Amino acid sequence: MKFTDRAIKALKPKEKAYVVTADSESRGVGRLQLKIYPSGTKKFQYQFFFEGKKRMEIGTYDSMSLSNARKKMSALSELLQDGLNPKEERQQKAVEVETFNQKRTLKQLVKDFLLSIEGQWAESSVRNATSGFKTDLLPFINDDLYPDQFTPCLARDIIYNVYNRGAKVKAGTFKSFLRSLFKFAIDFDNSPEQFKKPNLYSVVTNPINDINLEIPFKAGQRWLSESELKSLWHSEQLPKMIHLYFKLCILFAGQRVLELYHSKVNEYDFNENIFTIPIERIKITKKGEHLLPISKYAKPLIEELMLIRGKSDHIWPHRSDNNKPAEITSIQRAFRRYCKDNKIPPFTPRDLRRTCKTLMAKSGMSKQYRDLLQQHTKSDVASIHYDRYDYLKEKREAIDHWTSYLNRILKL
Repeated sequence: MKFTDRAIKALKPKEKAYVVTADSESRGVGRLQLKIYPSGTKKFQYQFFFEGKKRMEIGTYDSMSLSNARKKMSALSELLQDGLNPKEERQQKAVEVETFNQKRTLKQLVKDFLLSIEGQWAESSVRNATSGFKTDLLPFINDDLYPDQFTPCLARDIIYNVYNRGAKVKAGTFKSFLRSLFKFAIDFDNSPEQFKKPNLYSVVTNPINDINLEIPFKAGQRWLSESELKSLWHSEQLPKMIHLYFKLCILFAGQRVLELYHSKVNEYDFNENIFTIPIERIKITKKGEHLLPISKYAKPLIEELMLIRGKSDHIWPHRSDNNKPAEITSIQRAFRRYCKDNKIPPFTPRDLRRTCKTLMAKSGMSKQYRDLLQQHTKSDVASIHYDRYDYLKEKREAIDHWTSYLNRILKL
């Protein structure tokens, strides 16, 4: 039968479905057919020989025009003449399309990654990663860019946008965030949970690995000598709240700035004389919360801060919002002013940690005890995942040793 719209419309349904085949003078290319159902529905199908006679549906007449059906048949015929099974090829393509539709874009990968590090990374690191992606990545990529399309060349351009505006150290940090982002994508697709499932990200190699970025990093060297520490301890030049922070930082063996400065009232237990740094402020969260003994010299300073703080839950509240902790910049400004007024080399809040580590060694404290107090415990699997002993007894001995030494040099 010669297929025309008029001829097709003239075909009437019967009690049983039947097939009408279009006339064709060519061999080996297959033939266009029309199957008419009792309901009156007419569907195009492609008949061909590939290891026997086969048929595959193309589309429904009216929804698909006759000319489009012929184009579809022509495309399938080309596969057949190339020695391929058109039916299997179409099924494979359908799988590929479905997989592609499930794939996450790069912007969606960023969202997935940030959710994954919540509770796994320190809050400050999560904030920095979120800010870095929001400022330096997302505005420069298209909504339909997929993770496997993010090439090293594109990554280099993104990173050097940060580097070339003078934020060289930030560029290095941003690069590490990007590396972690794509490592997450690779690890996720290769996880046991995804076995035999379509890849969501399809990243094979980390595009950040081959990017060289020279960052001018200078390891910190500044620490306060015994005489500098004594002068600062007894100085009246620092603001009251900052001076109390300085003293407690030293008495608590140089804890990280956020871990102490953002502490809250309920983290201090005077019955057991324990200061608990919760996991959300711990830099390496896998080690869990950090318990520190409160010495007899630290207790009255904490009580004084609790009286000064007012109604805030924070020991060092923000000056304009009691619901927030104070800004770290207030410590930095106070230290800079002190150094300038006293004409001594500048130091930062972080340098107090180095000061404690150095002087604890000078006091004769063992490395094991120094590491316990500053959370520099072992990073092996057994220590991280199985050793849940709090070492509080050993920490009390270390704090007693440390405060005895401080009393000798500072006259507490």
